[in-house]
Amino acid sequence: MRTGLAGLLGLLLAIQVVCASDRWQFGSRIAVSDPPRSGVFHHLDGAGRKHIAVAGQSVAVVWEDNRNTDPQVFVAQKNIADDSFTEAIQVSSGDEAYEPSISAVGGQAFAISWEQDGAIYVRLLTEKGLGEMVKLSSGSAAQSTISAIDKQVFVAWPEQVKGQWSLRVARLSLAGNQQLVLDSEASVEEQPLDTPLLFPTLAVGPSGLCVAWEDRRAGHTRLLYSYSGDLANSFSAPLNLNEFFSNRNAYDKGSGVTRVAMAAFGEDEVLATWMDKRRGVAGYGIFAALGAEGGESFGPNEKVHGEEGDKQPHYNPAAAGNQDGDFVVAWDDFRKGDSDIWISGYNDDFEWSQDYAPAPASGPGEQSHASITLDDAGGLHLLWIERADLQAPTQLWYSFGRPDSD
Repeated sequence: MRTGLAGLLGLLLAIQVVCASDRWQFGSRIAVSDPPRSGVFHHLDGAGRKHIAVAGQSVAVVWEDNRNTDPQVFVAQKNIADDSFTEAIQVSSGDEAYEPSISAVGGQAFAISWEQDGAIYVRLLTEKGLGEMVKLSSGSAAQSTISAIDKQVFVAWPEQVKGQWSLRVARLSLAGNQQLVLDSEASVEEQPLDTPLLFPTLAVGPSGLCVAWEDRRAGHTRLLYSYSGDLANSFSAPLNLNEFFSNRNAYDKGSGVTRVAMAAFGEDEVLATWMDKRRGVAGYGIFAALGAEGGESFGPNEKVHGEEGDKQPHYNPAAAGNQDGDFVVAWDDFRKGDSDIWISGYNDDFEWSQDYAPAPASGPGEQSHASITLDDAGGLHLLWIERADLQAPTQLWYSFGRPDSD
């Protein structure tokens, strides 16, 4: 385990320096969904905000919308070089479905998890279409999140049985390139809890698997994480991810935190980001921590956004990383009047760079709920929701940030 200053310096040396405004040049935006239609709303609100993935030369995005009155989960794809997405395919099949999550698996396919009628399901998407649905949960469940490495897929979700909560992690493998097979399922902790476990997120790499979540056992919401060096067979005791921060009085339980997202990057590093109210009256800020050894330990909490946005609340952080060591955080805020998407990575001083708003995802109207992924070549794939105003119907858009080296 890396600890102390030596460990932090080692982590910084392993990081690929990223300055968001210089690193990517974004092309024209591409519509993912049909034009706005009265009463139809799209949601990119899954646990961990994993709504976009790249496998080979294919980009796939998942979301939930109510085009058929009841909410269902959909997926659409495109080749990286194409300027349009395929028609949406319905992934779910129940009465109602919510909060999908997607990950590339095996470099040739995608695995999708979601909640359907109070249960968690997963299925594979290949060039031949959707595979069979696999039910993972046994109790009342929601808010699944997904991550994969090679041909192994991991899904985490909170589950409630007889009023008690546990955080479950399933490991599945790709069989015959067409089907997911459940290999194992485990609880992160041995004993269930009386208090909720919410919105988990996963990051997996060669050094292990890390899962983080919102936890209320302390009487208020904290962000906890657990590490598995044997890929979901056993887990470490939960540790605090967000630092306790209070500037009010002895009865204060600390700043509010919510909606953690994670991504693996480099050889064995992990990026975690979340919404944090430690700035007091300014509302939520975007904070982050960098983890070493696959998420076995994390460095100090860091404020991501710059001073320009310090007096505004920030929302909906998403994380992305790749094996070359690139990493980036995206979020939305109203600093220019309307909601815009902003991104930041590290600069040459190993600090979070100046906030950058990609032109396709900023300007008139409301742009929010970004989901991002980095491909192996360093390209940044950006997905977001747009609407004319906060009460208007929605549309999904995509833009590709080409690395300047290209």
